[in-house]
Amino acid sequence: MRRLPPLQTLLAFESAARLTSFSRAAQELSLTQSAISHQIQQLEAWAGQMLFRRVGRGVALTAAGQLFARTVEETIRLLTDGRNRIEPYCNPDSVILYCPPAFASGIVIPALDALRADHPSLELWLVTTEQAGEIDHIDVDLIVTNRLISAPDIVGEVLLEDQAIAICGRATADRIGDVPFPDVLSRAPLVMYERDPDWAPWLADLRREGLETRRAITIDDPRLLVDTVQREIGIAMLPRLWAKAALAEGRVAALAQVPAVPLPSLWLMKSTQPPRAPAVVTIYEWLRTLCASA
Repeated sequence: MRRLPPLQTLLAFESAARLTSFSRAAQELSLTQSAISHQIQQLEAWAGQMLFRRVGRGVALTAAGQLFARTVEETIRLLTDGRNRIEPYCNPDSVILYCPPAFASGIVIPALDALRADHPSLELWLVTTEQAGEIDHIDVDLIVTNRLISAPDIVGEVLLEDQAIAICGRATADRIGDVPFPDVLSRAPLVMYERDPDWAPWLADLRREGLETRRAITIDDPRLLVDTVQREIGIAMLPRLWAKAALAEGRVAALAQVPAVPLPSLWLMKSTQPPRAPAVVTIYEWLRTLCASA
C-alpha cells in the first residue's frame, strides 16, 4: 500500500488550487513560497503526475489536479467536521442533547434562561431532527425521540406524551372559531406538512363523505408551520409542543372543536455507562422536571 502524503501537503495543495498562486497560498499558510512549492512537488511525486501548470504569474490545475482537488476538499471538510464534532468534549460542562425540533422549540428553548441562571457555565449542544434513524449514540449524551432505541448499552424511559392539535391565526380564529367540526375545515385552507400528506388520520374519510377542503401551502420544514399559520395563511395540524410558545404568547389560537390526534410517546434515553460529565446528570434531571410540568 502506498504511504499517504503528509496532511501539510494537502493543505498547501488546497490553498494553491483555490488561490491559483503559490505565493498567495504561502501567505495564507504563513509559509515561504519555496516551502509551498516543495510540498506540491512531494504531493505530485506521490500522485505520480503533475497537478499544476504555470499560467503567467500564477498556476492552474491540470485535469488530474481538478479531479484530485475534489477529493482533497472533501477530505479537509471531513476532518474539520470531525474536529467540530468532538469539540464539546473539551468542555466538561457541555451536554450534547439529541431531540426533535418540536421538543427543542416547545420545551428546551423556553426554559433556557432559567437553566442558564442556575448553571451559568453549562453549555448545551442541541442536535435536532424529526426521526431518530440510525444515530451514533456514542456521540451524544442524551437522546429524546419518539422511538425507543433497543441497545444493550442504552436505557430509556417515557418522558412525555403529546398530541397534534389544529391551530390558526388569531384573526382566522375570530372568524371561524365557532364553526362546528368538521365544517370548520372548509372555512379556511389547510397548511400541509410534506411528511404528513393526510393532515389528520380522519380527514380522508371526511372528504369521502363530502367535506370540501383546500390546501394553502405544503411545507417541508416543520419549523415554518407556526410562522405560516401566524400570518393567517390557514389551519395547521401539528404537535402541541411545537405550538406551545405561540399559543402562550397569543400569536396563534387552537381550534378546540377539531379532534386532537395522539402522537407517539417521547422517550428520554442515556447510556448505561457512567456519564461523561456531571452536567449530563444535571440536564437529565432538568428534562424530567420540565416534562413533568409540561
